[in-house]
Amino acid sequence: MVKIDLLLSGLTACVALIGYLPLQAYLDPFARFFFPAALALAAFLQVRGRALPPRVLTPASILLFAYLASGFSLSRLVPVTADLLVVFLGVRLLGERTGRNYLQAFALALFCLSASSLYEISALFLAYLFSLLLLLAVALVLLTFHADDPASVLSRKEAKRVLGVAALIPVASLPLLLLFFFFLPRTQFPIWNFMNPPVGKKTGFSDTVQPGTAPAVAEVKGVVLRAVTPRVPEQRLYWRAVVLNAFKGEAWVREPVPQDAPARVRGEVVLQEIYPERSDNPYLPALNVTRSITGLRNEPASDGVFQARRPLDQKVRYLADSALADTVTVPRIDREFYLRLPVHISERIRSQGRDVAQSGRSAVDKMRTLEAFFRRQRITYANTGLPVGGDPLDSFLFKKKRGNCEYFASCYAILLRLAGVPSRLVGGYRGGTYNAMGGYYLVTEDMAHVWVEAYLDGVGWRTVDPSAWALGTVRSTQARGVAMYLDMVGFYWDKAVVTYDLDKQMALVRNAGSKARNLRLPPWLGRGMLLALAALASLLLWVFWRRRRPPTVEARLLRRMLRLLAKRYPGEISGNEGLFELSARLHDRHLARFVAVYGSAVYRDRPLSRAEAAELEEIVREASQDRP
Repeated sequence: MVKIDLLLSGLTACVALIGYLPLQAYLDPFARFFFPAALALAAFLQVRGRALPPRVLTPASILLFAYLASGFSLSRLVPVTADLLVVFLGVRLLGERTGRNYLQAFALALFCLSASSLYEISALFLAYLFSLLLLLAVALVLLTFHADDPASVLSRKEAKRVLGVAALIPVASLPLLLLFFFFLPRTQFPIWNFMNPPVGKKTGFSDTVQPGTAPAVAEVKGVVLRAVTPRVPEQRLYWRAVVLNAFKGEAWVREPVPQDAPARVRGEVVLQEIYPERSDNPYLPALNVTRSITGLRNEPASDGVFQARRPLDQKVRYLADSALADTVTVPRIDREFYLRLPVHISERIRSQGRDVAQSGRSAVDKMRTLEAFFRRQRITYANTGLPVGGDPLDSFLFKKKRGNCEYFASCYAILLRLAGVPSRLVGGYRGGTYNAMGGYYLVTEDMAHVWVEAYLDGVGWRTVDPSAWALGTVRSTQARGVAMYLDMVGFYWDKAVVTYDLDKQMALVRNAGSKARNLRLPPWLGRGMLLALAALASLLLWVFWRRRRPPTVEARLLRRMLRLLAKRYPGEISGNEGLFELSARLHDRHLARFVAVYGSAVYRDRPLSRAEAAELEEIVREASQDRP
């Protein structure tokens, strides 16, 4: 036997846990640990058959509210609200197990799940939501039994039947939900986003580069973007985002691009459908070298940098047209602008620059000399133990001989400028994990990278990645195992659900209308459709008649006789009497004959013969013609 109270308490605990889990990573420590403690205590009280009384929970709730509300501010409106919801849900689990308290726990769990959408709406959120709705449907059915008798029990067979029927309720509603999805308006922002400033993931690069500001760089593997595109060679996987062309003190920064001659890019053209994650910067990364970006309002620059007109604080999509090339052809540039130097350069770096300037006549010779110099230094690529202090670049080249891409690119670009070769830094990403199942590249924050473009007279800007001359720079770009499938599910959730907004709905309606106007039907189709509709209507009428018609000859004859008697004797036929009792009371000669034939067969557990059925048909016909 299964106790309704015990089963309902278990389901309520599961409902509460589903509301808490997606939110727990964003809670303050007190709320994060309060709920598991409350859940464990509630389970202990359930086993003992006890609960905390209102005289204990009410003052406790007031004190907890005062404690959490003390940290309230406009900037912490949402975090404090989430903490309060979770804490009150834990308190509710400790109370008496009444119908009202169960309903309050269900509502609080739903609010907690909704609050988690402030931070992220992913495919996992859909799994949590469906699980919660499934459990709530079952719990509400059990709550009706609990309302009748809290101590009621069900047999195992009855419990399975009740749970199965209750579970079918949300499952049966799925087709309707999918239908509504295509028509109901939606927003690309998380729920309550207007109360919550965009969280936005850091993209792993910034619009300033200043080596030596930290002794270590943490590798964060958060997703930056997914790009649907054919597979490209590994050596071409550079995602261009920003160009840094000037100095502010010791830092590389971006200044307005000089009025250079128009740029031309030649190379294999690759189209990408890019889905960036939410970010607080406006740069639009794409494969190097980006030629154009459509599908999102942006501001293009002549150096191949594209900026959205607003930060990427919502799920968006854009199309990028890139040419896989090492050179951007520009006939002339402002050489003086691209030869400016930072405020401080060590004497050793200046001396190396002078040596390079005298090593050859052409820029190509100078670049070769610098490459040989970097390789001779045998510098290790690293993100820890980085040079810091007053002269980090000098320490990187001549002392510690370890650093990341910022050190390599900064030193190389400065040495080029010292040697009289215009240069600039390009910031973006290097590499990408190709998901063969989904047909897209996954670019993460740890792939953030900086490289150099050097200007060659008569050629243009040529891409050089000095980090390739370091020791230990191998990257893995293969997606394997379950992670590949999970990421694909999340990606298609974003593609099909989160970015499916009102604009796409309107486009769907416009396309459907355009196709309907241009549709030309054959002349015979109209008549054919009318005939098909007539045949369908006839079929439906026949099915309806068959369903209404009694299944056996005996039942059909009996129903006809009873209908006839109801007309002959209005108000006399109740339907609760047997045929013999009804015949004895009405003294109707037609009914008496009908009962004699009908009873001799049906009441002796045998079907009517053809002769008996024909005789009964005749009796009913005569009765219909004979007025009482």
